[in-house]
Amino acid sequence: MRLFWVKKGHFLAILVASLALFLSGCATGLPQDMLTPNSPAAQDTASLFYLIFWISVVVFILVEGLLVWFVLRYQRRAHDEHPEQYHGNTSLEITWTVIPALILIVVFALTLRTMGTTGATQAPGQGIPITVAGHQWWWEIQYNDGQIKTASELHMPSNQVMNLTLISENVIHSFWVPRLMGKTDTMPGHQNQTWLYTSELGSYDGQCAEFCGNQHANMLFRVIVQSPQEFEAWLANQAAPPVEPASGTLEAHGKELITNPQYFCTTCHTIQGTPAVGVTGPNLTHFASRGCFAGCMFENNTENLTAWLTNSNALKPGNIMAKTLAQRNPQDPNHPLTPDEVQALVAYLSSLK
Repeated sequence: MRLFWVKKGHFLAILVASLALFLSGCATGLPQDMLTPNSPAAQDTASLFYLIFWISVVVFILVEGLLVWFVLRYQRRAHDEHPEQYHGNTSLEITWTVIPALILIVVFALTLRTMGTTGATQAPGQGIPITVAGHQWWWEIQYNDGQIKTASELHMPSNQVMNLTLISENVIHSFWVPRLMGKTDTMPGHQNQTWLYTSELGSYDGQCAEFCGNQHANMLFRVIVQSPQEFEAWLANQAAPPVEPASGTLEAHGKELITNPQYFCTTCHTIQGTPAVGVTGPNLTHFASRGCFAGCMFENNTENLTAWLTNSNALKPGNIMAKTLAQRNPQDPNHPLTPDEVQALVAYLSSLK
């Protein structure tokens, strides 16, 4: 009886799809790849992983090889044959107890050493202090004792330590940049410490690594490593107020809308030099200077920003902004703004460089 049958064309399609999935799973150089380290701390972590991995490979081959050898060598060849008994063989029992114990002791010692070199107190030199706060579901980064606040992108200079104080505004999160440093939890009512350091310029993706709600997987961020000169220029720009839009322009109309209390934006967001002084949502003072938004789910461009303001709940269900704006249009809470209002707001936000 034929239990399984697939047409030739269907079989080829399944084969190709399976191969594509396999190859995608084996891809290298992924943004969040702890085995492609770009910092001394990440290199120590990757080295420990590889060491434990190869020890495990050797143990696996040895154990499985002996198992197969014994099965073949001592298989029963007659119905009345009985295998030789080794119960009570003290030498063998000591051997297979001591060897695993020694392996575990070595792994434990190497793990303690790596934890020591990557711990919060082991930063290579005095660094720049910043605060990183976990929200649901985005990251806030504070510089200069909280005088400068941004979101989703952590800027840092190369060859200089960043000392991070990690806090949470709601539930437990976990700050993780796989290519630069291991995970560190952020907890409400408690401060944790970690540090970042690298000499390699570039952008490194990070993620919340502790389940924190239905948008946990979309609580992303970026670490942007710049030259010291570029970092100082970026920091100075973040400290300055945004450029005032010209009167009568679409940008000016957008500013009128975003600072109008009836639109609820001022209750959550801050824009320096305006009545918007909210702290629940991301600081928007230099929103257009960021490469991503909404917990780094989307690239910061006109198309994505328009879609977000039109119906943010469809893009990131459960976000606070969608719940707040829904009060403006109870009949259609998913579309609280008119197309003209969205266009004006997009124009203004895109001008906040």
